[in-house]
Amino acid sequence: MTESVKNINMIDAVKLFFKNYFNFTGRASRSEYWWFILAFAIVYIVISTIETVFIFATLLDDIYDDPYSYSSSDILKDLFLMPSSLFYLAMMIGLLSLAARRLQDRGHSGWWQLANIIPGILFLIPYFAILDSIITGGSFVPGQAIAATIFGIISFGTGITMIVFLCLPPKED
Repeated sequence: MTESVKNINMIDAVKLFFKNYFNFTGRASRSEYWWFILAFAIVYIVISTIETVFIFATLLDDIYDDPYSYSSSDILKDLFLMPSSLFYLAMMIGLLSLAARRLQDRGHSGWWQLANIIPGILFLIPYFAILDSIITGGSFVPGQAIAATIFGIISFGTGITMIVFLCLPPKED
């Protein structure tokens, strides 16, 4: 069981993150959690910025050559092969582990994360179907928009709840 470290800096938080990458037990202090989230956000923003510049340069070049050459399957394929997506996927288990330990420090089960993850996934399914129909010129299905809206609102609400849980002080044993 990991002992929660009260006050640490960003470098120590990153070291603890990788040391406890697969550890879903124990506790993570607020400083450990939020310092790592800041480090993660900085790296993610840098990767995304470089990626965006590259994508726009490539797309503009492709559009001038043949504006109808890019299909929805190309966009979705490229979306999952982008460095920012690969970076996020590489960090995902560790992020779940860190959040579980932070929730346990607060006295909540790490399973609370599912309250946010499930509606988020259920939002993405109709969202990508709508995106595909827009890109391919297919028919619009109102039920997909309603489902995306409902699950989007639920996901937003559970996301706010998770942020509150992650920000609250630890619950003493």
